[in-house]
Amino acid sequence: MQKYSMQFDKIHNRIGTNSDKWDSLQSLYGLSPNEAIPMWVADMDFEAPEAVTNCIREMAEQGIYGYAREDDTYRQAIVSWMQRRHQWQIQPDTVLSVHGIVNAIALAIQAYTQPGDGIIIFSPVYHAFSRVIKASQRSLVESPLVKDSIGKYKMDLDATANLLTGNEKMLILCSPHNPGGRVWSVQELEQVAEFAERHNLLIVSDEIHHDLVYDGYIHTPFEKAVPSARPYLMTLTSTTKTFNIAGMHTGNVIISDEKRREKFKKTLQALAISPSSFGVAMTSAAYNGGDEWLDQLLIYLAQNYELFNRRIHQINGLISMPLESTYLCWVDYRSLNMSLSQYKQKIESQSKVAASYGDAFGTGGEGHLRFNIAMPRQLLDSALDRVQTAFESV
Repeated sequence: MQKYSMQFDKIHNRIGTNSDKWDSLQSLYGLSPNEAIPMWVADMDFEAPEAVTNCIREMAEQGIYGYAREDDTYRQAIVSWMQRRHQWQIQPDTVLSVHGIVNAIALAIQAYTQPGDGIIIFSPVYHAFSRVIKASQRSLVESPLVKDSIGKYKMDLDATANLLTGNEKMLILCSPHNPGGRVWSVQELEQVAEFAERHNLLIVSDEIHHDLVYDGYIHTPFEKAVPSARPYLMTLTSTTKTFNIAGMHTGNVIISDEKRREKFKKTLQALAISPSSFGVAMTSAAYNGGDEWLDQLLIYLAQNYELFNRRIHQINGLISMPLESTYLCWVDYRSLNMSLSQYKQKIESQSKVAASYGDAFGTGGEGHLRFNIAMPRQLLDSALDRVQTAFESV
């Protein structure tokens, strides 16, 4: 186990590796990657599990990179993981491969809705949702999340109902939630299911962060929480966030209802979506050999969060939302009455720490920042030193 702690502590030089996280700092933030610390895009500065690296090495040694199948090994790896880690029993034939979760959402929109149809999201939420909805010429329906008495997000379905025009066809749920880190309870999922059934909506449950849940919280897959929702539910999962292999662009679409699954398959065929040989191999390797690595990662991330939370709350005016899952911390700086442009001028240019801007996540995101804490602790500590110095000089 010690080897994983040492592995997570290792600082890697990713500059010049075509890393979006590091090599886009200059173009997006005006910051030199040699001076700045990126805490924005959701990938981790950790090596993937050895099982995944060995898989890639074996493929390279073979030297042939032909077409791949969604074979029994691939599907069984997914089925076994869901049963082992989430006590969720799925059937192999319900699993379809796509080129990532955002791709899956785009395909679902094409398969089940028409231009002009309304699609509901609970904002602030992962910015790709609204981007894909708008690009598909569908109508974006933003239902603002509200904060409870301890500062955690919750859904207001009564308010959501008041937004409906009768033309809505789909509801996209981020579960666990990004950027708020909420793990939705079974009761909350039941309420969403009842709402969707009442309004004849398809639920697309994005569960990409389902493995990254901290002690004291349990992620329940939507289908496990509400089996009766199967006729109007599709679940999206992936190894990409869990094992830091997002560059492979492979995700799993799980549709138990046969008619809905066949319709989705036709869309895959119409748009010529076929499996990635690297994605199939890496998914199988990660699920079959990544348990211990993930267990240790969760311990390391929890310690990073403890550090981040303590340091952020030492800065007057900043409030970090309690984190139940993900490695993404959502910080509210609205009490400082600072505009985004003022933040960029006074804080970002001084600290040279790049966080994600809250307004990108939609209604309710204004005055917030999302910080990615999945990095070696020494680097995180350094970033927090910079942030603290910058904010205290305001």
